[in-house]
Amino acid sequence: MVGEAPAMAIFGATYAAVVGLCVGSFLNVVAHRLPRGESVVRPRSRCPGCGGRIAGRDNLPVLSFVLLGGRCRMCGARISWRYPAVEGASGLLWLIAWLAFGPTVDGLAAAVFSSLLLVLAVIDAAHFLLPDRLTYLTLGLGLTASFGVSWTTPLGSALGAAAGAAALLLLIGVWYLLRRVRAMGLGDVKMLAGVGAFLGLYGMLLTLFVACLFGAIFGLLLMVRGRLSWGSRLPFGVFLSLGAVVSLFFGPLLIAAYASLL
Repeated sequence: MVGEAPAMAIFGATYAAVVGLCVGSFLNVVAHRLPRGESVVRPRSRCPGCGGRIAGRDNLPVLSFVLLGGRCRMCGARISWRYPAVEGASGLLWLIAWLAFGPTVDGLAAAVFSSLLLVLAVIDAAHFLLPDRLTYLTLGLGLTASFGVSWTTPLGSALGAAAGAAALLLLIGVWYLLRRVRAMGLGDVKMLAGVGAFLGLYGMLLTLFVACLFGAIFGLLLMVRGRLSWGSRLPFGVFLSLGAVVSLFFGPLLIAAYASLL
């Protein structure tokens, strides 16, 4: 029937968004527990304020936060806006992955990669930390996905990973020679290697360019407002995540636009 195709498209997009919201709920658990060395599986979700177990009805992504007025049902403690924000961002990223690639290997890889980028950004913003368990997972999944996705090859994935690590190691070395301080941590090196594994060499280079651009703009804005000095740290993983999302979904368009200028 004529109306079946649009209906299936709407159903698919809605399903992808709902799955993304649920994944976002799990990402919140990972972001809260992993930096503290806690299991991300057990115990079940608990209120950070009173420690009470959160019932299933109060654990619905975004919706429960709205219905509860942003407070714990048991103790009335405020729930951070970070939780619905991460859930909403995850749902949006899975929706974009569906709209960009559809129900394909590319779509699944893009959604999973986006989730990894999101949780890495959240943890780095809160703790200035990029856990090895996540960066190595990104690297391993990226190398594996290269055998099935359309935007890179196993060789391109390996080159992207190696070049990403080498680029940041070189930057760290040069900055240390000039100023005797480390420009960033090794977590950023491992993360960019994982990005290179997922996106290939050119995707990694675009990611690094976008990350440096937005990181510089953000840093300058904070310095103008007096909230940052030359010796202050920035969670570069946040900007690497932003750059990788831009490269993943808009990379071919940006590269084509740049090539047309040449």
